[in-house]
Amino acid sequence: MLPSHCGRRCSRCQPCRHSANSLYSSQGALVRRLADRAHLRAARAFVRLPIPHLPPIHWLPATIFLVTYLLIAVESNLGSYLDRTAAAFCGAVAMVLAHVLTLDQAYQAIDWNTIIFLLGMMILVAHFLVSGFFDWIAVEVAGLARSRMQLLALLVFTSGILSAFFVNDTICLIFTPIVLAVTERLRLPAQPFVIALATSANVGSTMSVTGNPQNALIGVSAKFSFLGFLGHLAPVALVCLGLNFLLLALIFRRDLRHAPLAAGAPMPASVDRTLLPKCLFAASLVVVLWIFNFSFPLVAISVGALILLIGRVKSAFIHERIDWTLLLFFAALFVLIRGFEASGATDYAIQRFEPWFHGGQVSQLFALGGTMLVLSNLVSNVPAVLLFRPLVGSFSHSHFVWLVLAATSTWRATRPRSAPSPT
Repeated sequence: MLPSHCGRRCSRCQPCRHSANSLYSSQGALVRRLADRAHLRAARAFVRLPIPHLPPIHWLPATIFLVTYLLIAVESNLGSYLDRTAAAFCGAVAMVLAHVLTLDQAYQAIDWNTIIFLLGMMILVAHFLVSGFFDWIAVEVAGLARSRMQLLALLVFTSGILSAFFVNDTICLIFTPIVLAVTERLRLPAQPFVIALATSANVGSTMSVTGNPQNALIGVSAKFSFLGFLGHLAPVALVCLGLNFLLLALIFRRDLRHAPLAAGAPMPASVDRTLLPKCLFAASLVVVLWIFNFSFPLVAISVGALILLIGRVKSAFIHERIDWTLLLFFAALFVLIRGFEASGATDYAIQRFEPWFHGGQVSQLFALGGTMLVLSNLVSNVPAVLLFRPLVGSFSHSHFVWLVLAATSTWRATRPRSAPSPT
């Protein structure tokens, strides 16, 4: 029988022995913990994992950029109060007022080559609009069809090919009322043909640098040749136009059964026979000069000035058909993106997400294409391409990346609008 606690620390009584054991065990645990930490430090010193140093982000310009892009993304919910051009303009002004950029830096941020290229092509297309060329083409195509399926095929490939050279929105704007009038005269359902027009104009515009504004931006930024861009993307676009026709024929097979078209009164199409040859000459001159690798913006603005001189059309008619808001939208986005770069966010994104986009060309195709499809549907085509533009230089195959961006940014979902979108 061990004695009870004696009031002194000894090894004879049970309570004193228990407390001594507890002290020794706690000291042992402390020693083991310190030893473990020493081993861990030694291991870290021996195998030091590289931790990337990410650049800091200045949150004021980054916040201005994010708020502006959010307004661009939700413009359809704001009605006529604040469209995306106004949102981009306000964001660009905010970058200057917040001292992210000076006025001189804002002027220098604007890519004037792209603005001039777009303006020159708009002047040429405006003269084609006044000449009645597109109305005449649409009426002739409708007259060639002998069945509903033929009408669909002609519409798909005609609108797709014309969109490659005269901007997809122009073709949609001109062809839509004619398609509706033709389907009404021939007592056809309008839905298959209107959807065919919208999707084919989108797909066909991928072919060339003149097909849509984002292709113009990519062609100027990447310094593609006209035939080089056409040679890479025209085969892809033509195959996709064929797939688009087959898919529409399958979906609307009941409405497009093989039956002769009902007879309808021929539709008149007035053409300015004096202006149209001049427009065709100007367009041919543009293509020839581009084939010989003359500058995109220089050729576009020079031929635009030429057609203004020889076209003999009232300037007011041409001014009404130039999309000035698109030019302002581009200029504001250039300033906004430069301010975003000044925040350090692009450097952060390059270092943070670079491993996602590097690898083989197939993996790059899916990673870049998927990201661009999501961005294009969130904030539209042009803002998405401009957002990616600073990142393209970090890729070894930059021309391949530009082509992927050109294709996937154009093939975004076609959303219904009350008026055509400028992209």
